[in-house]
Amino acid sequence: MADKRLNISHFATIRTALTLVWLCGLVSFAAAEKMEAAIQEALYLFELKGETADAIKMLEKAAMQGDEDDKEKAYFYLGKIQELADNKTSANFYYEQSLARTSEVPKAYWLSERESATSSKPEALLKAPIQLKSPIQKTFGKDPTFLLLNDGSICKIKDDRLEKIATVPANKQIFNIDRQGIWYQPIDQDSLVFKAFYASSPSKSFPITNITHLVVDGNRAIIQSEKQLSILNNKRIVTQVADKYNGCVPEGFFAPTNEFVLNCTDNALHFISSEDGSIRKSIAQFDVIRNVLIDKNMLFLVSGNYLYGYIPKARTSPLWKISVSNIESMFPFEREIVLLEASGRISLIDRRTGMIRKTIRSDASSIHPLAKGTLGLFSGEGAITAVDTILNPLWHFNFTKPIEQAPIFTNGNLYLYFGDRKLVSLSPHYYGKKILLSEILAQQAADLAEHEEWEDLPSVLDSLFKLEPGNAEGWFFKALYLEQNSNNEREKQKAWSEAVRLSSSNPQATQLILNRYSKAIGAKFVTLLPISPKTRYPQFFSGKRNLYTIDPAADRLFSINAETGELRSAKYIGALDNSPVIDNDENTLVIASGYNISIYDLNRDVSPANLQLPGKAFKMNVTENAIYVSTWNGFLLKILKPDNKLAWSRKIFSVPFLHSKSDKTIYACNLEGEFVALDDEAGQTEENSARKIPGQISHLLSADSITAVASGNKIYLFNLKKKDATPLQILMENAVSSLQVITDHGERKFLVGLSDQSILLYSEAGAPLWKFNGKNAVFPKPFVKDGYAWIDQGNEVIGISLKTGKKERKYSTPGGAGTPFILNHTLFSASPKRLLYGFTL
Repeated sequence: MADKRLNISHFATIRTALTLVWLCGLVSFAAAEKMEAAIQEALYLFELKGETADAIKMLEKAAMQGDEDDKEKAYFYLGKIQELADNKTSANFYYEQSLARTSEVPKAYWLSERESATSSKPEALLKAPIQLKSPIQKTFGKDPTFLLLNDGSICKIKDDRLEKIATVPANKQIFNIDRQGIWYQPIDQDSLVFKAFYASSPSKSFPITNITHLVVDGNRAIIQSEKQLSILNNKRIVTQVADKYNGCVPEGFFAPTNEFVLNCTDNALHFISSEDGSIRKSIAQFDVIRNVLIDKNMLFLVSGNYLYGYIPKARTSPLWKISVSNIESMFPFEREIVLLEASGRISLIDRRTGMIRKTIRSDASSIHPLAKGTLGLFSGEGAITAVDTILNPLWHFNFTKPIEQAPIFTNGNLYLYFGDRKLVSLSPHYYGKKILLSEILAQQAADLAEHEEWEDLPSVLDSLFKLEPGNAEGWFFKALYLEQNSNNEREKQKAWSEAVRLSSSNPQATQLILNRYSKAIGAKFVTLLPISPKTRYPQFFSGKRNLYTIDPAADRLFSINAETGELRSAKYIGALDNSPVIDNDENTLVIASGYNISIYDLNRDVSPANLQLPGKAFKMNVTENAIYVSTWNGFLLKILKPDNKLAWSRKIFSVPFLHSKSDKTIYACNLEGEFVALDDEAGQTEENSARKIPGQISHLLSADSITAVASGNKIYLFNLKKKDATPLQILMENAVSSLQVITDHGERKFLVGLSDQSILLYSEAGAPLWKFNGKNAVFPKPFVKDGYAWIDQGNEVIGISLKTGKKERKYSTPGGAGTPFILNHTLFSASPKRLLYGFTL
């Protein structure tokens, strides 16, 4: 690379500065490598003898002929010498070369800063993509990473192009691909085959059938089949164990003790000898072991609501344990381990002590390493936020859609796959020190929008979206442009929808965009809910004047200011199972999870009352004076309020059932159609109350003397004062999805939602009053208030008149809406992108 003439008068200063760099420890010297002596001699010539030209020649030679470590050091010194001589172009080149090779995190950050300081160019971030002939089916391994394409091709990346290595045999189940070859099983599952890539005798077959799991570690492999465990070494079966480990899942190889680790159905990790398959030791837990990480001499596991750290070679008791919630992934990150919870919370954990070093909230649905010492937070909206070793943000970028495979690192390059026929290539050593080119264009767009220079804005936005298609600010400025220059409502809605959707992962832009967006759609407010990315369409309920929602993924109850949409408080409610049963009134929230029921007082910040159930909860009903719970195994319990004491527990059926209370009677009907009435005071079955209703039962409601039962596309109305009367049968066009008893102008009526999104109103006597053909509702169950049935309809929330069955009111919600809720004359609805809309009624 051509250099400017070195100014000899600067060399005394250069030598002094370089000596300070050396002595301050910016470069640490490892054991002597091939060119280590030459590099040391070059520094001696420069430092002590002032022979700069000779020193540079020796460093250039080391950069050309040395190993990677030698090259990294040589480029570092060359870069520093050139920067001190004010040769920024040359210095930038050498810093880039050193940065591409360094394995030291502090040095990588320092080099990225100097590389930025010696360059006047912005960072484009994206490099030329690699085109694929077929979509990627699966990836295997790291550096190199092997790609299995849908057309059966096996490829790897070489020199920024795709190199085909082999073709998968037809109708084969592929278990592993590595440098040596392919492990697969024929379609008839009668054997395991290893096929080498470059061998004269390419295949070796093993008599192992019906394989469920295979883990390869170097020359070793462990194979779990339906009824046998097999261990291989150097492509040779060394032992097979029948039946003993059925149902176990191999988690990996623990090198310090030369053992494989099995996660078995007895809630234990068994360390299996790689020589004879015997159990050497075990780590047992009370709950199922969900996540396992093997990292050098340590092992980490998640069981129940705890993360445990072990040094298995020393002992099988835990070194430490900490409380966690719904771990999605965990892996080593520099000196710590990093955890991603389903809530989006990310934590750095000291591997030796279990101490939490740092925790942040995010909208990440997955996390993966990026450049050395950086972590990528990948959202479901296509955003990438890179953070440093203490989780501080470095840079942000948005592709508009999520990745479909983990990032591919190979040959020093970084690639992302989004499900189409190309690999997106990212700058593999970007640390956010240089401004992104897309950020410059976004700022230009902001300046044009601020000065209302609308005619110049479209061309800038086109350039911006070519670089960063998911730039939230760009979509915001496009929405503003369309508001001023277009009558196309569909285009406006799309622009606002994209701006709002993409803003959720860009905190710097979120509030500005949402404030302007709320004005555009006439909302009282639009805010971003602090819930997990996995909690779509949260359900709301109220406690007097407060708005509440539960985030099951985060195990938290959120209280929201109903006037502003802002978060008031968050309360941990304990780990919930996959299908908690929840009900409430304005004073009480009741959550049943597993065999436990927790009763929360919404008016006081106190611990919940907890009761054990005789079975898992199926249906719950909270009334003014009591809580009624039915279980999957047929029990019905009555819990008195406000003392939360059990009044009685009765075995009603042997299967799940629905129940509804009216006056002093409880009506119960199991899913098979067996119907009975019970006395509320003691829970005793009333005489001659048993009935049989045909079909599978989905809904049960009671109001005074009328009880409505839904079965498929039929509703049966019982007049319980006339026990001998035949129930009125109403035939629907489609299956019943929701059933409500409402009061309209003092008259009781039935509001029905069907599976085809239709909404119908019937009189108490079963006469049809009107039908509304809905569409795109998340769940066809309207919220009834003040003469209107409010329901979400995709990009709007509408109010259907109970009198006419016609749509009379609507609120625009570009980007989607959820089931509405009304409190304090405000209509609330949440979008699938975690936006909370508030509209004044």
